[in-house]
Amino acid sequence: MIARHLIAAGAVILLLVGIVPPKPASADEIAPRAEAFITRLADDAISKLTDNKVSADEQETRFREIMREYVAFQTIARWVLGGRYWRAANDAQRERYLSLFEQLMVATYAHRFQNYSGETLEVDSVQKIDDAQALVRTTLMRPNADKPLRVDWRVRATEDKIKVIDIMVEGLSMAQTQRSEFSSVLRANGGDVDALMADLETRLQAARKERIAINQEAAKKP
Repeated sequence: MIARHLIAAGAVILLLVGIVPPKPASADEIAPRAEAFITRLADDAISKLTDNKVSADEQETRFREIMREYVAFQTIARWVLGGRYWRAANDAQRERYLSLFEQLMVATYAHRFQNYSGETLEVDSVQKIDDAQALVRTTLMRPNADKPLRVDWRVRATEDKIKVIDIMVEGLSMAQTQRSEFSSVLRANGGDVDALMADLETRLQAARKERIAINQEAAKKP
């Protein structure tokens, strides 16, 4: 269920307006670095997140650590909100928004690794986008499903690190989907960022209730 969990982080296709781009990595390095990075991400997620013996809180802690290490979380969160809304928000609003965004992603997706049933991620190809970005095309092999799932990862590299900036499942950009949802809420409330955050609070509480229900159901199983 690798795809579903990393979807939690959301995705971006373009860099945020106003962000200074980091120094790009060598063009000769981006493709092999990107492939090795996605392979390591998948292995790390499986090894750390599929232990059903850990508590729900520990599961969330591990998922948060994975997300922060491999995903350009703040860049994604800012892009999903939209440049003009981010610029219009004050420091307190920005801090609250980033916190809610992360909490919601963790609460929504961390527990789903409990359903892991031998899925594996196979790298099919790596397409260089530019000197600092690549698209890693993969297939999620699912033993208990009718067919595998196509998952494409857009990554961006600097000299010392590489991060996921977009995930597309069967061609659907997760960040674009999330951005559309947030934009709809903002438009319905006259661009009020506080109204969006109230909506995120509601989603967060619902996700936490769902997690509790899932954990209670899992505890009943022999």
